[in-house]
Amino acid sequence: MSWFEKIDSLNWAINWSEFSDGEWSKNQTISKDKDYFVNWADFPSIYHFGGDTIAAHWLQKSGQGSYDYDIKVITSYDRGNNWSKPKTPHLDGVKGEHGFVSFFKNLNDQLGLVWLDGRNMGGSHSEDEYGSMNLYQTTFTSNGELNLEMRIDDMVCECCPTSAIRTENALLIAYRNRSVKEIRDINIIRYSKGTWYEPYAVNKDNWEIAGCPVNGPMLANYENELAIAWYTSPNQTPTVSVSFSMNEGESFEAPFKVDLSQPIGRVDLIWINNNEVIVSWIEYSDSTTNILARIVSKNGKMYQPQIISKVEPGRVSGYPQMEIVDDRLFFAWTESGVEGGIKSKWVSVSEFR
Repeated sequence: MSWFEKIDSLNWAINWSEFSDGEWSKNQTISKDKDYFVNWADFPSIYHFGGDTIAAHWLQKSGQGSYDYDIKVITSYDRGNNWSKPKTPHLDGVKGEHGFVSFFKNLNDQLGLVWLDGRNMGGSHSEDEYGSMNLYQTTFTSNGELNLEMRIDDMVCECCPTSAIRTENALLIAYRNRSVKEIRDINIIRYSKGTWYEPYAVNKDNWEIAGCPVNGPMLANYENELAIAWYTSPNQTPTVSVSFSMNEGESFEAPFKVDLSQPIGRVDLIWINNNEVIVSWIEYSDSTTNILARIVSKNGKMYQPQIISKVEPGRVSGYPQMEIVDDRLFFAWTESGVEGGIKSKWVSVSEFR
């Protein structure tokens, strides 16, 4: 787990800790600086590649503009005791938006990442002035050098998180697309047998919206079976859905609606066995805003949603994160105020039945 921590009025640290053998390790610092791009939705990540190899990323300001920032990636081959020098995966040199990173292990067992790239947006967030956000990916060689970047979609939603997952024979990247008619549905782009296949919509929601909803999808796999969760709101009907794929992402089955009719979204997703996932999201109730989670099976059977925690409405709660350790789920989110910061909770899987 990684997070931002303020050092003083100017400086920040990116810290991390590992949960192992029933306890959290002593906090370690990945990086310290004063020029980070700190954002509620586009935050640093840490990724366990395998063995003692770990990768981490953050966003670093690159210019005077509000949206001038670069991606920085570092790796460690001794489980975080020593880190490489930061590398920038995008080679454009343009002062603009680069973010919403998802790490993956590609089919050649190389570390890879996908990101949203604003080199062609013209440095503006005006609906009338900017160009299109692009989707890029790249990989690292076995000795830590960057391969050439590759654009895999030339028009995507501007600020929705991405997700990436690998099966035995395929790499899948999920993201919110953007059409010229402002339809912003969730797309999958798939790599298999040496080919990047044409992107396709997980479901034709036909959500027409002029601006970015800041609500990305989440992929998860159990061996070669996949699940995806996402938020949509066509015709002002907000919905959180889960869909499954039994063919390594060549297609996804009809979605199951999992929310209680007032969702905000910000989903997470994890398999708990070979038949069931747990999906989490934020939802309004009559008097509170809550993190909810529920079990969904491949045949559509669902258990009642459980309230993980009441949270503040708006952006302050960030994107709640969920991980599984043995038979327990770990949830983490953010809160404001004097007692704010990172909040967390352990919940047994059995409590969701």
